[in-house]
Amino acid sequence: MSDENLRDVYDRRALEYQYHGPQGPPSRKQRGILKHWQGLAGLRLLEVGCGDGPYLAWASRQETAGVVGADISPLILREARGRVTQEGHAGIVRLAAADAVSLPFADASFDRLLATQVIEHVPRHEAALREMRRVLRPGGELVISTDHRDNRVTQILGWPTRLVRRMLGRAEHHPAFLHRAYTRSEFLTLVRSAGLEVREASTYRFSWPASLGKMRPLVLLLDAVEARLIRRRPWSAWGDILVVLARRAT
Repeated sequence: MSDENLRDVYDRRALEYQYHGPQGPPSRKQRGILKHWQGLAGLRLLEVGCGDGPYLAWASRQETAGVVGADISPLILREARGRVTQEGHAGIVRLAAADAVSLPFADASFDRLLATQVIEHVPRHEAALREMRRVLRPGGELVISTDHRDNRVTQILGWPTRLVRRMLGRAEHHPAFLHRAYTRSEFLTLVRSAGLEVREASTYRFSWPASLGKMRPLVLLLDAVEARLIRRRPWSAWGDILVVLARRAT
């Protein structure tokens, strides 16, 4: 998929993310990222693939030296602006329509970078990581998350649904855009190949199939189960989302 086609896809998807006001406390997915996105006071921040801006709004309330959000879709940036205006401090947030493989910022411009659930959709993922390293100052840190292929708990939870779909002759759902999943070793190799030093890697979140995931009691039950299991091996290696904390050494 070309960069132009990817931009068109995300402009269309932006229609699904129209901002309608504050959404309440962070979701389980967001909480798993935010625990790595701390100690931001006085730092220059960039989020690559910021989407509709929940992390931008949160970061703008942390007394930073400035927050920048970049996304390939101008339409989704419009939604991000609405969210930051309502939930954060819009005056310190700058938005830029930009491709992850060609970021419009000078070398070593930022102290911290965030890229959550983005890299798996970028056709040239190696080039995107090299760009993130380029704009990160020496000693600066990147928090990056992606889909984890070895999410065994969720695979088991979804097995009955997949079986029923096969029996009914219904095809598996596949998104209409590039969507990779990485093993832990594959992703760490990718991050290191960009010249970044991996400091920490972990997984989190188990998920019900989409049809059951809308049932609040089941979601709360799985939250409680995950909270107990995700700190223990082997469960801690089987979450849906792989989060890596990396550092630019030089």
